[in-house]
Amino acid sequence: MHDFVIRNGKIVDGTGEKPFIGDIAIDGNKITAVGEVNDTGQKEIDAKDKVITPGWVDIHTHYDGQVCWDPYLTPSSWHGVTTVVMGNCGVGFAPVKPGSEDYLIQLMEGVEDIPGTALHEGIDFDWESFPEYLDAIDKKEFVVDVGAMVGHGPIRSYVMGYDRCQGKDDASDEEIKEMAKLIKEAIEAGALGFSSSRTYLHTDVQGKYVPGTEAGQAEMRALSQAIAAAGEGTLELVSDWMDQDIELDWVKEFVETTGRTLTYAQTSGDPFKTWKYCEENFSKGVNIRPQFAGRPTGLLFSLESSIHPFVAHPSFREIADLPLEEKVQRMKDPEFKKQILSEDSSFGEGRNLKLAKRLISSFETQFPMDEIPNYEPKIEDSIAGIAKSTGKSELEVAYEEMLKNDGKTFIYACFAPYPNHTLDFYKTIIEFNSSVAGLSDGGAHCGLICDASMPTWNVTHWTRDRDRGEKIPIEYIVNKQTRETARTFGLFDRGELKEGYLADINIINYDDLKVYKPEMVHDLPTGGRRIIQKCSGYAATIKSGVITYKNDKATGLLPGSLIRGEQSTAA
Repeated sequence: MHDFVIRNGKIVDGTGEKPFIGDIAIDGNKITAVGEVNDTGQKEIDAKDKVITPGWVDIHTHYDGQVCWDPYLTPSSWHGVTTVVMGNCGVGFAPVKPGSEDYLIQLMEGVEDIPGTALHEGIDFDWESFPEYLDAIDKKEFVVDVGAMVGHGPIRSYVMGYDRCQGKDDASDEEIKEMAKLIKEAIEAGALGFSSSRTYLHTDVQGKYVPGTEAGQAEMRALSQAIAAAGEGTLELVSDWMDQDIELDWVKEFVETTGRTLTYAQTSGDPFKTWKYCEENFSKGVNIRPQFAGRPTGLLFSLESSIHPFVAHPSFREIADLPLEEKVQRMKDPEFKKQILSEDSSFGEGRNLKLAKRLISSFETQFPMDEIPNYEPKIEDSIAGIAKSTGKSELEVAYEEMLKNDGKTFIYACFAPYPNHTLDFYKTIIEFNSSVAGLSDGGAHCGLICDASMPTWNVTHWTRDRDRGEKIPIEYIVNKQTRETARTFGLFDRGELKEGYLADINIINYDDLKVYKPEMVHDLPTGGRRIIQKCSGYAATIKSGVITYKNDKATGLLPGSLIRGEQSTAA
């Protein structure tokens, strides 16, 4: 007799092979049989008319602080995620010199828009080194498994000091050796790799570029080689220069000579130059893996968001600190509306401020959100399109949309490109052999972005709902966010529904699976705000053989834990 048997489901096993009808047996935390299971189970689930997949493996999150107070790591666990990897983009909370914790909080607050007050309240900082940070996490229980990378920001600031680490000062040879030593030490203690931010988009709360942004090739070569010296670990980059020789030279050297994996997000330039290299070399065993988002990263504009089209208007600044209800009442006044629509915004001149000004005025790629959001809208659905059809100004349309639903309506604004108002561009990226699902940013951008729903939405849109172009087979999408993401970080014990693998499983009411519109809540420590996005359609999520969610409700069981290093399976 088995501990647990799931019967009669449509199995999408994570390998990319066609689905099939079958059973899955679970004993302890492992899958022990797949196909036709004749023995009974102490517990059984009839999955007839349901889709069975591996649990999603989300490799681009920022739960580095949230692990200290939230065992459920929401929103990700609501969306069928059973494994998260944090420590992306070169930020994190270890190593840290005692008394200098504020510095790392300011980095995280600036780069990832997580309220500093929540981080101050929620994190104990009972560690200094990265191994001690892992030990602190290891004492906690979670609903998912948690893996962590060590970030360039904490490493560089710890070694070079907080005055020098963000400038253009080159690290000395001794400092580079010390940083490499700390990376090797972190990986040997269980870190899944090393991450670095190489983009001008990432600044701290003072607007300074994060440590490592402009680090030279000598430093990057030495730090990446520390991964090779450790014998395991993945390198993660967010970079403005992936298509330029200054970056690609040392990146090629790393992946071609060490055999280690690099995964990245490109933030500017010509991505096709880099993607061409990835595709040509992936089949040769060169593991450089671009991360894709299934849709453009979306800024969510509302009266409670970090930015929106009126945030820099003088009249709005007068009411910005009012409670939402009072703010809405003021904005419903016809005279107030007339005044604010007559004003110009007063943004400053910084690089990111100019970017923000451009984004809030790009009305052709801003879209009011319905109860079930449409992330592949037409230009007619945009603020610009509505303005054209109604004869109103774009600002007036945005103003009226933001007042709907008592001021809680969101406008979805594309931060990443949305060429020709279709997702054909994203389909191309998804279908690269080398690409992997990523960029959900779970736990981050609390006041502006919520893409942690991406794993659910990828399934609903690309495999079922898309009506403006070709769909993608479900087995392909499932493969990209299970086996391929797991392998990117050396987690060979999960991501497939096979004998010997971890029993991390989603049982999905496929026809009913849906993602709902975002909400702003105030549930962080000290009442800090964050945007969440819920879903429905998960009949069950199973982590290590334990049902953690049933019919979209948490069971209260917490079988997840810290992942230390690469994992293998006896399959």
